[in-house]
Amino acid sequence: MGPHLTEKDVTRIKKLIEEWSEPKLTWPLLVEACERRLGIIRSRQSYAKLTELQIAMKDRKTALKAPTEKAGWIKDINEANERIEKLTEDNQRLKFVNQKLLERFKIWQANADMYGVSQTKLDQPLVQYAKR
Repeated sequence: MGPHLTEKDVTRIKKLIEEWSEPKLTWPLLVEACERRLGIIRSRQSYAKLTELQIAMKDRKTALKAPTEKAGWIKDINEANERIEKLTEDNQRLKFVNQKLLERFKIWQANADMYGVSQTKLDQPLVQYAKR
């Protein structure tokens, strides 16, 4: 165990901090995790004196304290279930409509091909027809 942390060590420690998933993050917990997971044995002070790690710790602690619920999330389970049911119905309806449109498109595609209507003609904006 050398007296200084290498750049690679610092990068690995920083990654460990950024991926920290336990609810609490402290310097002693970090020292323990570095030893256990990275095989890096240093004092709390060795880590704490590095600005890069100070910033990573501060950012991660802030992120861990932030509320995990997203804006618009529903706390009431019944209300959430009703919303899921409605969204599921909407999704099924949209899938059905999409299927019908795809079937219609295939018919139109076949007819366009049969009557010699080119892709270029089919793709012309409607505005051109309104000007005539």
